[in-house]
Amino acid sequence: MPPLYDTFLIREPLRDDPFAVTHNPSDIPTLIEVYSKAIIHFTDRNRQRAVERLQYELALLLIQEQKWKKALKILVPLWENSSWRREGWWALLGLLADQVTSVARRCGDGETVVKVEWESMCNRFPRKLQHDMDFSNCLDGMQNLSSKPRAIVRVEDSVSCLRNKAYVKLMYGVVSTTFAFGPSQGNVGEILPAQVVVTSRARRSTPPIVLSYLLVSFGDALKDVKIEHQPGGDRVSSSLDDIKLFQVALSTETTKSGSASPTSSSPRKYLLGRCDLSFSPNTAKAISFNLIPKESGTVRVTSITSTLIKEAFSMDFIVSGADHLHQANYWLETAGSPSRTPAGNKGFNEIRIHPKPPKLQIKLPDLRKEYLTDENVQVDLEITNEEDDDAEVTLEARFLGQADAVPTWTWINEEQPSIVSDDPLSDSNKNTKSGSRTYVGQIHRSDSRKIEARFTARPLPTEAVLEIKALYHLLGEPETPISKVLIHEVLFDRPFEASYHFQPCVGTRPWPSYFHFEGTKDGEESAQGLSQLWHSNGKLACLASEPLLIEQVALEVLNIPDGAVCQVSGIPEAPFSETVISPNSYHDSRFEIDAQKLDLDDRRSTVIEFQLQVRWRRSQGASRSATSTLNATELIIPFGEPRVLASAGSVQTDDGSYSIPLTYTIENPSTHVLNFEISMDTSNDFAFSGPKATTLNLAPLSRKNVRYNIVPLVKGKWITPQLKVLDTHFRQVLRVNGTEGMRNDKRGARLWVEPED
Repeated sequence: MPPLYDTFLIREPLRDDPFAVTHNPSDIPTLIEVYSKAIIHFTDRNRQRAVERLQYELALLLIQEQKWKKALKILVPLWENSSWRREGWWALLGLLADQVTSVARRCGDGETVVKVEWESMCNRFPRKLQHDMDFSNCLDGMQNLSSKPRAIVRVEDSVSCLRNKAYVKLMYGVVSTTFAFGPSQGNVGEILPAQVVVTSRARRSTPPIVLSYLLVSFGDALKDVKIEHQPGGDRVSSSLDDIKLFQVALSTETTKSGSASPTSSSPRKYLLGRCDLSFSPNTAKAISFNLIPKESGTVRVTSITSTLIKEAFSMDFIVSGADHLHQANYWLETAGSPSRTPAGNKGFNEIRIHPKPPKLQIKLPDLRKEYLTDENVQVDLEITNEEDDDAEVTLEARFLGQADAVPTWTWINEEQPSIVSDDPLSDSNKNTKSGSRTYVGQIHRSDSRKIEARFTARPLPTEAVLEIKALYHLLGEPETPISKVLIHEVLFDRPFEASYHFQPCVGTRPWPSYFHFEGTKDGEESAQGLSQLWHSNGKLACLASEPLLIEQVALEVLNIPDGAVCQVSGIPEAPFSETVISPNSYHDSRFEIDAQKLDLDDRRSTVIEFQLQVRWRRSQGASRSATSTLNATELIIPFGEPRVLASAGSVQTDDGSYSIPLTYTIENPSTHVLNFEISMDTSNDFAFSGPKATTLNLAPLSRKNVRYNIVPLVKGKWITPQLKVLDTHFRQVLRVNGTEGMRNDKRGARLWVEPED
């Protein structure tokens, strides 16, 4: 039989609109099986659009069979994830929405009905009478609901209501919500303006959408902001035809369990405001409010939840993500009308909160930029509260620098101050030092408090940084910590520098007799060995920038080997007295060193280490005494070697002639008899009387003097008498060492001749 229609140019109605065909009930099971196999086939070939078409046709077949749950199981994933949504095929998506709501009603799935009806109000869908009803009545007629549905719609699962596809990723849903902070950064404790813009993009024929509340979440950075619907409860700042500006006052409230957020069930504090949240189609409202950050750090809006609570159902529309929350403009009131200001590339939905600028002032009026090592310093701190409220203050101070060179800070008002340790996980070689903390207490507004502290500088010169931190909070805002840090660079330098010169002297104590040795009594311990007398001549240079008062100078034995003793005392002819030493000037310090061996048979050389102890303080102002230690040069005493000591005097005769008595003391500390040949060379600088050449025999443990009288032939000049002492056994020439008032150099012991008056 020929076809009823000419199908050369136009297909038969059966093949042109297969969705409108009602199949024979006996053929539906076979078609369902065929469609299922086709879906598997095209899925394996990754033909997504063919799969979606087949899934839709399979769902229609199941609807004809009244297999509602199986049909709904296919339609809901197709509604949420089909490519029709991404490509903007609104007409086809509208047909799918009709089928989903129809099947969901028969299955009693109120949540799905609410979700689909919510998105179906978007102005991108074709107009249908059933979608123009009041959204709050979308569940009317459903008798098979087991409980009150609660639907949660997320922005990433919602269709776009924008006409320009270039901005599809920026605004979604029937109601779009965006957010922006007013400034690009803020401070703790200061007002931070913020704004939420809510736009309705429903079809013009739909009734107004009335939100129960808006919930703006900031994570843990700020308290959540909840804007409840209250007709007439807001204050309209200004308005235009397309947007209205509202300023909302916030108050602190505490949520009940389960009411804070759709994703949180724990009670927490939030900020509550009220505003008219009814939105007619294609209208927008900019809701502004003020926040007060309590902590520093990065603050970002994490989500905005639009909640509808109706008698039959409730729904949360959650917008999250920086792109979805982006707000291009920040609306302000200018001259009584709204004006827009660009909100930046990120819409300022993420800003940096800086610590609150502290108004607490820390002053160190007496602190210097330079201190001296070993100095005892007392510091007075003055704390002034310039805040608008009383403050409760804790002070923390520490020196930063080399750990073994910076001093330790101590508060005088606390005998045992609390110690603030460094991070235990930090590098042990890090240049830092533990600090000290003290509780100051409450300081009234516009009041001051003085705190005393002290520190003792270390012996090593160094550069350090003094960090004083005031940790406080205002009594009216105990949850907002504030800190004020004062940084002061301090240089620690040496106050003195010393140079030393050791000079041998002729001992006044007799040596023990080699032939008549007297031992010690039982139980008595005393030195019985050889002794030598030395003088220490030191120059103490002042390196400070201001005069210093030297109270005491002492030379102490730092180390002496076993088998020897040493006593250090001042020289009676030059007693010490307090003196003021100016910068770049010198102070002479002289000491007498008496060293002796414990055993007479011990003739080993002895090395003695000394240190110079200087007690000083600043000469100007009230300062505490400090003691500095300077290491001295080692003194090597050869107890077992013969030596020659030269000592000189001065004689002025009545006739005006000038002569110098010169005595050479030759010592034999050995246990052998030593023979010496002695000769004095002539010179053009002086004449002398005494043996020109002689020999000298010294018994063991003995010493003998050879005397000359020198008559200088020059004035105001150093002269060098050349005495040659030759050990005839070892054929060695002994070195002549000058004593007090003489100079030793490579040419020998030298004498100073006074100039003419």
